[in-house]
Amino acid sequence: MNKLEDRLEQAGIVKPPDGAFGWAVVFASFCTNGIVDGIIFTVSASLVPRWERFFNNNTVTNVTSLLAGFYLLSGPLASALANSFGCNTVAVAGAFIAAIGFLVSALIPALPVLYVAFGIIGGIGFGLVFLPAIVIVGQYFSEKRALATGIAVCGSGIGTAIFGQINPVILDHFDKLVGEEDSWRIFLLFLSAITLTCAIFGCFFKPLKPSKSQLEQVVKIASEFMGKGGNNEEIILREENEENNKIIRRPSDTTKITQGVEIERFVKPPQNGALSRRRLDSFSQRPFLSTLELLASRHALDQSSTSNANLARKVSKVGVIDLNRPLSRMDVFYTGSTQSLAKRTQNRMPNFSENNFFENKQEAKPSIGKSNLYLSAAGLHTLEGAAKSGIVSSKWTNNIISSLRSMLDLGLLQSPTFLVLAISGFLTLFCFFVPFAFIGELAANKISSTTTTINNFNKNDTNNLNNSESGSASQLLLVLLGLFNVVGRVLCGYISDHPKVDPLIVSNIALIIGGIATAFAPLLNQLWMFAIYCFPFAFGAASFAALRSIICVELLGIERLSSAFGMLMLFMGIAALFGPPFAKLLKNFTGSYGLSFHIMGIMMVVSGAMCIPLRKINVWEERKNKIKKFGQTKNEKENNDDENIPELQPLN
Repeated sequence: MNKLEDRLEQAGIVKPPDGAFGWAVVFASFCTNGIVDGIIFTVSASLVPRWERFFNNNTVTNVTSLLAGFYLLSGPLASALANSFGCNTVAVAGAFIAAIGFLVSALIPALPVLYVAFGIIGGIGFGLVFLPAIVIVGQYFSEKRALATGIAVCGSGIGTAIFGQINPVILDHFDKLVGEEDSWRIFLLFLSAITLTCAIFGCFFKPLKPSKSQLEQVVKIASEFMGKGGNNEEIILREENEENNKIIRRPSDTTKITQGVEIERFVKPPQNGALSRRRLDSFSQRPFLSTLELLASRHALDQSSTSNANLARKVSKVGVIDLNRPLSRMDVFYTGSTQSLAKRTQNRMPNFSENNFFENKQEAKPSIGKSNLYLSAAGLHTLEGAAKSGIVSSKWTNNIISSLRSMLDLGLLQSPTFLVLAISGFLTLFCFFVPFAFIGELAANKISSTTTTINNFNKNDTNNLNNSESGSASQLLLVLLGLFNVVGRVLCGYISDHPKVDPLIVSNIALIIGGIATAFAPLLNQLWMFAIYCFPFAFGAASFAALRSIICVELLGIERLSSAFGMLMLFMGIAALFGPPFAKLLKNFTGSYGLSFHIMGIMMVVSGAMCIPLRKINVWEERKNKIKKFGQTKNEKENNDDENIPELQPLN
């Protein structure tokens, strides 16, 4: 690793405080998760029955599915925006967007308006709130990240329990005030006001800023480097031709680097005429160093010490900010502590550390497709432009585009390991929201049917019982789902800090057990049975949500975590769009949710079972990629050796 890179990182990266104001950030994230997930997980059970009666339409389930789907689909965009503008700005904007969507839905009671305003706009707003709330905790915590993240995401379960309890009470109160036809509109105004409080909590998501002394140290290092023209450091580059793998110097005739463009280093062709191409990879996508090298390598810059010092100061201010942007760190979506991260990556990279990550990364995990170095936080002009302006400016549009590229790497679709993870995630999210939306109705129907059979109630009594049981059952079961979700996340947080426990096995078992319980849920006929059912399902859902980033790191590598996270959110968002409407469609055809829960349970079992051989698939994929990579190198070597064999001449 380049010594200059080490010095710049040590001086420029703001170390997480692991406490202090960070705990205020955790509290704000906890409250934000509680509000966002609390509304998403409970609003369907609260409002869909009323919308069906008001609009006389059985497809209104699509409204809440749009809310959940776009909440997930907007994840990559939220990350890119947070990388450019900061987590606090994006979270506040998202809160206002969601609140406006709910407000418009209340003021204009039309089904198309609900689709757009409540579903799409509200979902995007919630996505812009949720992602910054997760990312910011990772920026403030390192050693205690598992604990801090665990506390923050527990807000999801607590929020589900609270909203599941208070939503029916508030709606009943509004029924008495304005009548049932208008009560849901007043309830949306209430949700809009509650959502606005996320803007207050979002103000706590302040980015970490370097101290004045830290910035001065970076300026000093940059001034020394630029004063020497940028040619005094060596950059380690790996040749694709393994025979000639060695340390070379960066060429000084580099021309132009644009945002998100692959950087390729071509060196002088060898005598045999074969062009050897080397690519530069980076541990944290370093735009700062590239900027300094580009500026220092051109003689067009003023060589006076005063000019260099001023330019170094300007570049350093921009560079330090870029270096500390969320997506500049590969572990930004990792929910465990950095100690557990080092241990988990040790199996993939035996000598893992920041200092030798560059060399080990390529040996441990051959790239899928091209190896790219994205300057994720700085839009670099040509050197001539830099010489005129004296500073490399950062265009937020280019920054967003390059961030989206890094999070939506289509090359992952060539990986069998990722495809299995993506399909499993799709199946899980397809059935994820169904119990939250319909478990209350299923339980009420089963309980009322059993009670009617035993007591021989008349029809009117049965209808009254069904209505009261539906409300009370949904209320109780949503509370239990939320609380058991908290228990599951706490246990998964413990697992994430113990590398000896295989998170993939835990997730698979939890999904399979949760799926079996869901498939058999229609056979239950007592409220206490449904209460017991809530635990395996909630634990399966919690394990999937809490462990997927750790599983991605172990199978795909820390260098692909952001890309895998972004792509998985797309798969899961699409699944969330169609899962509940499909369950509702089956209910309309069959007259009950029995078949819906049977199918959803089977899909959840398949989701866990298909990941059982995932480690063997991953080993096979790595072996295949290594054979392909090194086999080509070996063939090239043999061809070169054949060309160098002198032609035999006959003896005279």
